[in-house]
Order: sequence, then C-alpha cells, then structure tokens
Amino acid sequence: MRSIEHKILTCAANLDPDEDDFQKLRGCMSTGTDTSQLIDLAHKEGMTGFLYKNLLKAGLLETLDPHHRQRLYESYYLAIRHNLKLIHTLNEILKPLVQRRIQVILTQGISLLQEVYRDIGLRPMTDLDLWVLPGDYDALADSLTTQGFASNSLYPYTFKKGEVILDIHTHFLWGDRIRSRDMLINIGQEEIFKAARPINVYNPAALCLDPPDHFLYLSLHALKHNLERLIWLVDLKCLVAKWNRTDWKALTTRAEQLGQQATLFYILFILTKIFCLQLPPEVSASLDGWAPNWFERRVLTRRINGKPIPDWCQLVLISAGIGLRERLIFIGETLFPRPKILRQVFPNCQNSSDRQLYWKRFLQILGSFKT
Repeated sequence: MRSIEHKILTCAANLDPDEDDFQKLRGCMSTGTDTSQLIDLAHKEGMTGFLYKNLLKAGLLETLDPHHRQRLYESYYLAIRHNLKLIHTLNEILKPLVQRRIQVILTQGISLLQEVYRDIGLRPMTDLDLWVLPGDYDALADSLTTQGFASNSLYPYTFKKGEVILDIHTHFLWGDRIRSRDMLINIGQEEIFKAARPINVYNPAALCLDPPDHFLYLSLHALKHNLERLIWLVDLKCLVAKWNRTDWKALTTRAEQLGQQATLFYILFILTKIFCLQLPPEVSASLDGWAPNWFERRVLTRRINGKPIPDWCQLVLISAGIGLRERLIFIGETLFPRPKILRQVFPNCQNSSDRQLYWKRFLQILGSFKT
C-alpha cells in the first residue's frame, strides 16, 4: 500500500495539470498528511519542483504553514539558480567544440531541460552528463582543461570547476566502468550515436539521443539505480506525453533491435500502475500479454508502492535481455569489478591491496543481502 505522501507526489507529477488533476491533488492533501514528511520525501524523490508548482496552481500552497511554504519556495528557486548556472556553463563548453569538430550527446537531466521541461525549476540537476565517443574523449578533456576544469584522479571522467561538475561518459551504458555492460545491447554504440540529432540550433556540437533511444537510455539508467527516485519515472512519463502511434511503434521496434524488450515492459508496467499512463491499444495489448515472473512482480510492485528495492535487484532486471553466460559475466563483473573501480567504491582504501579490496567488497555485498 502506498503512503499518502507518495500518492500526493504522483498526483503532482504533471507538466500541464487539468482540473481533474487538481481535484485529485486536493483530495489527497485533505487527508491530514504530515507536510514536513511530505516535503522530505519530495526532496528524496527529486519532486520538490513539481510539488511546489502544482500546489501553487491548485490553490493549495497558501494552506501550508509559512515554514513549509518557504522550504518549497527555496528548493524550487535554488534549482532554477543551479540549473541556469549549468546551462550557461554548458554553452561555454560547447563553443570551442565546433572548431575541434567534436560532438557530444547531452544525457539525463540536461537533455530533458532542453526538450521536455519548459520550467527548469521542475527538474533538479546535480551535474552535467555528456556522452562522447572514445576517439574524441582526449580532445574533449583537453578542451575542458583549457577552460579551467580539473579532473579527479580517483574519478578520471569527472571534471569540476567551481560548483559545476561534469560527468563524461565514453559508453552508452557506462561501459567505461563495467565493460560487460556492452553486452546489454545488441548493436554497437556507434550506431546509436549516429542516430542522435541536433538539440541546440545555435551549436551543432550538442546532440540528443533519438527519442526511442532516449526512452530506453533513461529506462536503463533508472533500473541501474534501483528505480530509487520518482523523478526518473516522471522524466519518462513526460517524455512520451505527446507521442503518437508512430513514436510508440518506433520505440517497440528499437527495443527489439537492442534486445531491450524486458526493460521496456518493466518501465511501462510501472508507469501504467503509478501514473495510469495511457498507451496505444497495440502497445497496451503487448503489455497485457507479458506476464512478469514472481520475482519481477514482487520487485516492481514494491517500487510502485513507494518502497525501496534491494541494491542487487537491479542486476537481475537490467540484464534480463541477454543470454545466461553473458548475464553471469555481467553480474560477476558488476559485483566484483576491477581493482581500479573498487578504489572508487572505497575511496578511503587507496593503499589497500587488491585482495583486501575484494574482501571488503565481499563483506559489503553480504551486508546488502542481509538488509
């Protein structure tokens, strides 16, 4: 059973709410919820912007205590301030890339701010995520260094300048950390990169994933992180809000090409249950014909009800579309990655031997299974 606070956040998860949405929100808010607990959950789920704006539109913001109104107000406008800073920095980063003939794909929050969220206070971001092909990484890193960004010796693909953090990826599914993630898709990442399209008319260096690839990428990212933040599911809901049947057909075709039908079904199952997302008849029929097994239903239902799922569950879900051998390799490398990656997992153990790192990792995994 979902908590009333979780229900309120799902009711507030609309870009263009209508009167019916407002009525649902008013009904949930009238049940005597703990407002402080609601705001805490909104922060955790990345939903304070949506909560603030839709309470305001529904005429409910003034019913809150001044302290609670102030918390939401500050969170919303701090998100605007930080996002504007990131957008300005991104534009500065992109300028010299044109001359160097380097193209980058904007991913996650920054890509959504460009195409989905007209109100940049709705979608909080902590950093900028950019995907560049391996052959262009050194040139991009050199450009960033010239602009005053410093890389982190422990996390070499992370660059920082003041309060701005860049997370650079050289693989579609973060295979620069866990190499076996490359087995999760059936085609080379270069094909996905080639299908990307310009996102910034003023700078051809900035690209965005093709819509079906964008949906699947965001879905895999959400699964990789145990579906732990509601905003990631809201991203997907908003991404498809104005899709037509042709768009949905392209998505199902692409999921089959990439071997990601299971990922597509997982996410659609969750979106329809949490948000009552309306799907085209043919897509809905496909979903109705899919029967999650006991484990899948238990895990997905737990998240639908607003409860966290164990860390290890994502390994099973994200690898559902590959063969048994590849799946075991993927799970094994993810649980016990290279020593270089383990030193990132345990940053205070830089002087530990490889054997000590793996023992520490074993104890960490054992503890996660116990919880």
